[in-house]
Amino acid sequence: MATYGEICYAVLDLMKERVDDAYYTEEHIIFLARTFRNFLIERKYKNSRNSTWQEMPDENKQEICLDLEADDLTLGDCSGTWLKSVQKVPDTLGSSEPKIYTVSDMLHSMVTFIPAERMPYVGYNKWLRNIIYASKGADGHVYLNSQNPRFMYLKKAKMEAVFSDPEEAAKLACEADGEGGKCDILSQKFPLEEALVPSCIEMIVQELLGSRYAPEDKDNDAKDGLGEAAVTSQKAAKPAERATYVPREEAE
Repeated sequence: MATYGEICYAVLDLMKERVDDAYYTEEHIIFLARTFRNFLIERKYKNSRNSTWQEMPDENKQEICLDLEADDLTLGDCSGTWLKSVQKVPDTLGSSEPKIYTVSDMLHSMVTFIPAERMPYVGYNKWLRNIIYASKGADGHVYLNSQNPRFMYLKKAKMEAVFSDPEEAAKLACEADGEGGKCDILSQKFPLEEALVPSCIEMIVQELLGSRYAPEDKDNDAKDGLGEAAVTSQKAAKPAERATYVPREEAE
């Protein structure tokens, strides 16, 4: 998997080959990389007819760590104490449910991710009391609920998904992965499958090349004047016409 630095260096090298005086900041290239990454993933895995998503490879996914704290909630007629993520979670791409794992010596299992509207009504079946349910709230935080009282001792959880803002997700990466928010972003992995990286680089280059010419309409006539200037320049560059030859006899 390529890193952000490798993406930036590849783009800058191509720009130097095509434009002599090219200068672009790494921040701008990273912004374009994120934009075209999401576009390429959506184009490949989203069905335009029914808006359904195919399962995506792990190369496009990121794993983040979340700190959990107790929070008293009231939803309709139901109230209780749930666990809430301290950090807000970035939005995700695709329709597949994120994977959430508990991080604890007592409870270490996958959490069942469900829609937010179902959260007040799950966990009351006596055969399903040990299941931990999770959902993302409208405030951007992840909430966990279970009828197992031991679940309240959880302090951390891991979440894996395809995030629409990989830079924000990288800030929440687990420190054990060496890609936390303290690391330089250029050394972090760019979450895009290898088969799509060349297309992403070429799209960034084409975008930067296109931004070098910005038409200016000074006369507000929907014309940039570039065509007229070229014609005028060509006329001025033509050599003067030769004088007409007149025989000596006629001249006398």
